[in-house]
Amino acid sequence: MTDFDTAIAAFAPTPIADASRSALQERLTTKFLLPATIATGILAELTQRYTLLLAGDKRTATYRTLHFDTEDLTFFHAHRRGYRRREKARIRHYDDRRLTYFEIKLRINAQKTIKQRCVREYGDDVLHAEDLALLAQYTGIDGRLVPQVWTLFQRLTLVNVRDDERVTLDFDLRVRDGDREVERTHAAIIEVKQPRLCRHSPVMRVLHRHGIRAAEFSKYCAAIVALRAGVRHNRLLPRLRAFERINHE
Repeated sequence: MTDFDTAIAAFAPTPIADASRSALQERLTTKFLLPATIATGILAELTQRYTLLLAGDKRTATYRTLHFDTEDLTFFHAHRRGYRRREKARIRHYDDRRLTYFEIKLRINAQKTIKQRCVREYGDDVLHAEDLALLAQYTGIDGRLVPQVWTLFQRLTLVNVRDDERVTLDFDLRVRDGDREVERTHAAIIEVKQPRLCRHSPVMRVLHRHGIRAAEFSKYCAAIVALRAGVRHNRLLPRLRAFERINHE
C-alpha cells in the first residue's frame, strides 16, 4: 500500500445524510494546484475534520468527461479572455456508479458556480433534445455544440463533518482527442466548494500552512491547449506554465 493509499484509508466514510447535505450544486469554488506527492501530506492532516465520500464501494472515483463547445470554441475563448460569466457543457460518466449526466456549469462571477444537469443512459455520449433545451435556457446557445476533447481523471471527495463544505482532489489527469492522449499525472487539483467563502475552514488553513495558494485553472482549457495546435491562449500561459512546472516536480 502506498503512502497515498494509506492516507485515503484513514478517512471514515461519509454518512448518507451528510452526502446529501453537501451536494452544493450552487457554490463558491476555490481551486489549488499542487504536486501529487504533496497531496498525501495534505490529506493526512484532514482525517479528523472530514469524511470520505465513497464512489460505489471504492474510495476514489473514475471520471470520464466529454466536453462540448461551438465550432469556434466560444466557451474556451470566454475563459481565455477572462469573462466574468463563463459556461461549460459536458457529458460526464461516473464509471464506478455507472451513471452518466449531461451537465452545464455556469460561472457567475470570480467564484460563484451553478451546476445544472440531467441524467441519461449510462455511457451515452450524444446530446438529446432535453439537453439542448437546458443548454438554451441557461446559455442562449441552441444546438450549435460539437464534441471537442475528453478529460479523464481520478477523484476523491471529502465532506466537512461540521460545515457545508466539500473538497475534491483530482489526480492522474489525462486529456484525449481521438487517438492522441497527453498525460499530466504528476499534478493534482484541489477544489474547495462552499456555500460562501470561508478562508478559515480546516482544509483552507492546511493549504495555507503548506504555502499552496489559490489558482484559476480549467481542465477543459488545459486540454484544448495541449491538443489543439495554433489555438490562441496567451492569457492562459502563466497558469498553464505553473501547472506544467508542478507536473514535472
